[in-house]
Amino acid sequence: MSSDATPIEPSAPAEPATSAASVASGAPAPTILVVEDDPEVRAFVAATLDAHGYAHRGASTGREAIALAAMSAPDIILLDLGLPDIDGIEVVRAIRAWSVVPIIVVSARSEDADKIGALDAGADDYVCKPFSVGELLARIRATERHLAIATAARAADPAGARPASPAGAPGTAAAPGVTSFSASAAPAPAVFRDGGLAIDYSAGVVTLDGAEVHLTPIEYRLLCLLSRNVGKVLTHRYILDQVWGSRDDSAPAGAGGAGRPSGQAGDLATLRVYMGSLRKKIERDTAHPRYIQTHVGVGYRMMSV
Repeated sequence: MSSDATPIEPSAPAEPATSAASVASGAPAPTILVVEDDPEVRAFVAATLDAHGYAHRGASTGREAIALAAMSAPDIILLDLGLPDIDGIEVVRAIRAWSVVPIIVVSARSEDADKIGALDAGADDYVCKPFSVGELLARIRATERHLAIATAARAADPAGARPASPAGAPGTAAAPGVTSFSASAAPAPAVFRDGGLAIDYSAGVVTLDGAEVHLTPIEYRLLCLLSRNVGKVLTHRYILDQVWGSRDDSAPAGAGGAGRPSGQAGDLATLRVYMGSLRKKIERDTAHPRYIQTHVGVGYRMMSV
């Protein structure tokens, strides 16, 4: 149990099951990711959210929280700082690398330095334990109002109000504050160019500074997938599903002579091997890659050079 596992103050009388902000906007209540390593506190918060009509998911470690934030695109994150694997502030920084989803820190750390550190890292609000249910719900409702304003702004000016930073989870619908993406979101041009890198999709030819780069079929598929999502984080699971097929795909091996590896560890190990090989062929300095950026514990992103 972490130092943040502080008792929660007794609940106030139950409020209406649907928040005022959701009723006013006509939108469903947001989905909330609860990141808390104490199972009792997590269960209590989950029960409170259930009683007030909120959908929710739970995570007990920082790495699980980062993965769920990328894959499930929650509307709001409630984040404990005292996690067993990595500090909550590092979780905030990791998520802020690709998402602007509202993050409400819920922590027993009450020193100003802790609050300032979390807010400067990218958190939107900070609630100290012990807290009342009424206070927590009020913070969530305030965040809902901000989301409703942002959603209305995007509806009025979709191009101007869209966040510039990439975010979200592959294959999911866009949530407030999050930009979703897909491998086939937009028609790709006949030739992709990024700095000295060029991919002729129709000919299946890759060149770097004018010289042809010889890739294996798997490496080529990885590069094409990344190039069609420039600036957007693709999770490990999404890449594996797109390049090797779903886990239960028993079809014969396709291009490259490799089918989907079995077992989670083997999946990620195989992906890392191919990604390392691809980088050696397109990066001038693999220690400081220009094209393919690693997001530890999440996946990879192709950068615009």
